[in-house]
Amino acid sequence: MSLLSSHLDEEGHPVMVDVSGKQTTYREALAEGFVNLTDEIAQAIVKNETAKGDVLKVAELAGIMAAKRTSELIPLCHPIRLDNVKVECSLDASEKKVKIRAFAKADEVTGVEMEALTAVSVAALTIYDMCKGIDKGMSVEGIRLLRKSGGKSGDYVAHPGEGSSLTPSELTPSDGKLTVKKMRGVCAGVLTVSDKGSKGERIDTAGPALRGLLESAGAEVIHTAVVPDESGAISDTVNRWAGETHLILTTGGTGLSMRDVTPEALTGIADRIVPGLGELMRAESLKHTPNAPLSRGLAVTCGRCLVVALPGSERGARQCFAAIEPALRHAVGILNGWDTD
Repeated sequence: MSLLSSHLDEEGHPVMVDVSGKQTTYREALAEGFVNLTDEIAQAIVKNETAKGDVLKVAELAGIMAAKRTSELIPLCHPIRLDNVKVECSLDASEKKVKIRAFAKADEVTGVEMEALTAVSVAALTIYDMCKGIDKGMSVEGIRLLRKSGGKSGDYVAHPGEGSSLTPSELTPSDGKLTVKKMRGVCAGVLTVSDKGSKGERIDTAGPALRGLLESAGAEVIHTAVVPDESGAISDTVNRWAGETHLILTTGGTGLSMRDVTPEALTGIADRIVPGLGELMRAESLKHTPNAPLSRGLAVTCGRCLVVALPGSERGARQCFAAIEPALRHAVGILNGWDTD
């Protein structure tokens, strides 16, 4: 059975995929590649003695420029508005190798994998170009996608490969920075609040997205559930999980509809309210929609468990999680008496 490419029509002619009906969602991608050097080139880079200047910095700049021009280089790629691109080139002089990593993110209707891969490719070629006058015996290898998130196909993490100092599953991009997992040791739960979702009438995408973000950050998600917009169902579930988890994320029920009761359910069982996290989520949402002040997202503590109510849309949940994620591990640590230094 042959698979029909989405880039070919029924008669075999190349076409761009029609994305006019797709929903804009948060997307990100991380790619990697390597340039194998000769000893002479490696030493020249270390001593910054190449005739064309700082090899690694120029390669990083070239990668960023290339990511922005991907649709002009790859025939069937869509032009997209990138929110962030970061390229990092690091030299391992002992191994005579340059490792290149490129991160891209955007709120778009199509993914940013090709932008990240193009950035790595052009950065690698730039290194070759800047050093070929010394020795042409270089080689480029291992260009691949390490991870991506967002879109209909969901999240993807590559199998660990040789040459990576960290496995892809241990990397989580945050504002374009490549960082080690920060939430190791945190047990978490993800609760989706949705009448239609609880009846199977709507596919829940926000809950699985939050679970993926937590696991990418190092947390262990031990509970997931979908409950209707009923105060009792929400509070009972949170109360039951709170004794077994350090962090609970809820998604849904934070709007102004008469059925939106998540804030009331949580404040009814809370020991304390943590106002700063709700304020931070609304500040982040305001960058994307003028309706952000209408969101009633908040954070509370239930014993030693931190509970955060995020928006019900996948896009909103991802945006708010990205805003508060740097503070979550510290908050959980304080609640549980862990060393937070």
